[in-house]
Amino acid sequence: MQQTVYHSEHPGFTWIDVTDPSGEELQSLAVRYGLPATAVEDCLDPEHLPKYERFNDSVFLILRVYDPLAPDSAGTVQELTRKIALFLRSDVALTVHRVDLPAVSAVRERFSGPSAEPCTGTALLAALVNATLDSYDKPLQQAEDAVDIFEEGLFRPDMPDPPLERVHVLKRRVSLFKRMLWQTQNVIVRMTPAGERMVPLYQDLKENTESYHFWADQLQEDLNNLLGMHVTMSSHRTNEVMRVLTVFSAFFLPLTFIVGVYGMNFEHMPELGKRWGYPAVIVLMAVVCLVIFIWFRRRGWLGRGRS
Repeated sequence: MQQTVYHSEHPGFTWIDVTDPSGEELQSLAVRYGLPATAVEDCLDPEHLPKYERFNDSVFLILRVYDPLAPDSAGTVQELTRKIALFLRSDVALTVHRVDLPAVSAVRERFSGPSAEPCTGTALLAALVNATLDSYDKPLQQAEDAVDIFEEGLFRPDMPDPPLERVHVLKRRVSLFKRMLWQTQNVIVRMTPAGERMVPLYQDLKENTESYHFWADQLQEDLNNLLGMHVTMSSHRTNEVMRVLTVFSAFFLPLTFIVGVYGMNFEHMPELGKRWGYPAVIVLMAVVCLVIFIWFRRRGWLGRGRS
């Protein structure tokens, strides 16, 4: 399906938006508007990553927009994002995409209707790039909220530990977002004219991209730290369990030794025939436990004490 979103005679500029075109329809548009064959091939490739090319007086741009309908289990670029292809000339612009995306719809509303803004190639290009970047705002915010919940769960005993599978899936998604934003940033650098790098429009695009890329990079670092803390906390808890077991073993080992000695029942064991034999052994066990307790306390192994 194709629709003319914007058309102006003075200056002459037309924006045609094409949704889910067939190969024949795309070839027809290529012949009509002089699209290069390589650009047509890229338009038909659903897995193509962001790129920027210039053909004489024409510009060809591919962006990848976050798909809000992507499932939670999505873990690849093709599952998480959708492609937008833009062919731009001084008098005409063609946008090609497989499905109608909210990012494209927002730009269409901006340049169509009674209160529409004047549309030029540069304005359309900037609007599509900004809409692409803004599409990553919600998933990055959701990822940040999830990281906060995971971190809180690590240090609160009343909350379950974050499942490692969910943390890994989230880390993979953020890594893919960062990759797409980095490639989009490279596209913006390439498409900015050499003499116009400080023009507010291109400067705004660059700063916006860097901001989102930094956000994704920070989230990825937080998730790496979260995984590291999870391993450290698990090791700490294991050490705590081993410490408790070691303390119990240290107390019961000498007691077991004493009981083993007096459990041999040899005939010539004088203490067995004495009335004070049993209480003496009990006192001996208590003294051994007290000595071990004082020693552990002084070493600081049972809490506060002198190390």
